Amino acid sequence: MTNTEDVIARAARLVTPTPAETAKVVGVAESTLAKTMKAASRYPETRGALLGGSFAKGTWVPKHVDLDIFVKFDPATPPEVFEKAGLQIGAKATRGFPRGKMYAQHPYTEATVDGIKVNIVPCFDVKKGEWKSAADRSPFHVDLVRRLPEEQKTQVRLLKTFMNAVGVYGAEIQRRGFSGYAAEVLVMKLGGFREVLAWFAEYKLPESRPFTLPDPVDEGRDLGIAVSGESLGRMVFACRGFLSDPALASFQKMTGKTRVALMGDVIAVVFSHVTLSEDTLWGELRRTTKHVVRNLELRGFVIARSMAASDNRGKSAILMIPEFDSLPALEQRIGPTVDRKKDLESFLSSNAKVSRLVWVDDDARARMLVPREHTELAAAISDLVGGRAGSVGASRELEAGMKKSARVLSGKPLKRAAAASRWLQDGIREISTDAFGTS
Repeated sequence: MTNTEDVIARAARLVTPTPAETAKVVGVAESTLAKTMKAASRYPETRGALLGGSFAKGTWVPKHVDLDIFVKFDPATPPEVFEKAGLQIGAKATRGFPRGKMYAQHPYTEATVDGIKVNIVPCFDVKKGEWKSAADRSPFHVDLVRRLPEEQKTQVRLLKTFMNAVGVYGAEIQRRGFSGYAAEVLVMKLGGFREVLAWFAEYKLPESRPFTLPDPVDEGRDLGIAVSGESLGRMVFACRGFLSDPALASFQKMTGKTRVALMGDVIAVVFSHVTLSEDTLWGELRRTTKHVVRNLELRGFVIARSMAASDNRGKSAILMIPEFDSLPALEQRIGPTVDRKKDLESFLSSNAKVSRLVWVDDDARARMLVPREHTELAAAISDLVGGRAGSVGASRELEAGMKKSARVLSGKPLKRAAAASRWLQDGIREISTDAFGTS
């Protein structure tokens, strides 16, 4: 047995649930399913309920079990009845346990039952291909995956655990990684854990998106649409690293080297906002971060790396590592060529009051030096997030929060703020850490 085979064999034992763990999950699954079916029976639109997720497929990993219960509805059910009844059934089935309303294409109930996360999701009872909601495919996914041989299910567990250790497991917008079903399809397609790693190690980018993976249940659906280029890159590096130096630690947590000295170069916009669902929040945070960076770069600053951080409740931050934090007092503006008379007149007149020098270069374009509005990055950011430079391009909730509470922090003030907020500290560490496998 090679070293790689030995490591994989030892890891397989770690990712397989024990009889005691299995018994606990089976108990919660059977009990919650029975309560769900009883609650659903009171609604004439329903057609029963069934178990889904990694538990039903037989690919769940200890401490990371995914227990879904799908409530089937008559396809003729009106959308408003479908959503309302689905939530009412979920609430009744999980009464007495912590629960909340979550959102995908439509709302569903998420609860914690005896320490296990349970999702109760409405779906339409449709034939294959006649989808009315995204959840309608899930029962077909369960049927497909649970027919896998037990050895391949173990290979799926290995892949999920490896992806989780790399930090690329989960298709939610905060992670933008590989879903559990994508991991299952990769093993089905390629044969096993080692084959998947070898495939990623030699991965070639397609022309369309960084990663594509057709859904065997619905070939028109791409399972890779949620996977970011960053997650793909981290997976490629990690696979190459494991194949060249296999270690059991690769199934626990893999991180690159944290550049502690670089933490002092991080500049942050820290602000409060109203509570939003995690999917909504992270979608808005990512969009806002891109808009802030783009606006700063239009002002002449260069941001090397940026990301968002949040406590997933009411506090968030935009983190940036700039290439430089100050600019010269003057900036060059490039105008039209001299043959474009009207455009040239407009360029000259609109800048007449501020221009310090006007000339024509060898390309026959008018050029001009004008005083720069902001020479310091912190001041430019403050002006931007404070609303004094117009809309930043954020959602109404985030923009209102930034205008009211944003603080631009760096150096010691940021270090003090991070010491009091673990989520901020983790974000600063992440933005200052190499991708795994690059050093």
